[in-house]
Amino acid sequence: MFLSKVMLFGKFNRNLYEIHRALWQMFPKDADAERDFLFRIERPGYRQSEILMQSIRQPTSQKTNIKLIATRNYDLSLKDEQRLRFLLVANPVKKINDEKGRENTKGEIKKCRVPLFAEAQQRLWIERKLEHNAQLEALVITSNPPFYFRKTGVTKAGKIQPVSFQGTLKVKKPNVLKEMIAKGIGPAKAFGCGLMSVARA
Repeated sequence: MFLSKVMLFGKFNRNLYEIHRALWQMFPKDADAERDFLFRIERPGYRQSEILMQSIRQPTSQKTNIKLIATRNYDLSLKDEQRLRFLLVANPVKKINDEKGRENTKGEIKKCRVPLFAEAQQRLWIERKLEHNAQLEALVITSNPPFYFRKTGVTKAGKIQPVSFQGTLKVKKPNVLKEMIAKGIGPAKAFGCGLMSVARA
């Protein structure tokens, strides 16, 4: 994997959907591939933003509105019982039945995702995500300002309520946890959620 710091300039910073599309431009050799990167907005701004990006492929910077500040190999090596500090910006949600009773193509009631606002629910959410793979030792939960995005051709804006989870954990299943970190944790990965940063405690 690779870990990179990226600066985005201009209109991309006004819309999470456009930020995601802009980051795609850093992987021109395989433009039709499925998304294999995660990102987190470290310093948001109206005209420029600083982005932390984790990717399977090595990014390149060929556009004037995208600057690759630094990139390095990210060889994530975990050990059983290892203690780590972590930071995760995620979108904790639960699924409920569609209020209008709408059905999917299988004739089943559609499921809708709704955000978890109560800290106790958010704590249970991260505990379930890490269950058996890591043991939380310390945890601080912070609600972040909402993310807004608008897809091309769609008038109604979407909204995500991100939450920051940070603290310390003890590794229980190194290989499984490594795979979780590589794939991202929780929904809304295309909109700046799911990237977990870890460091030795």
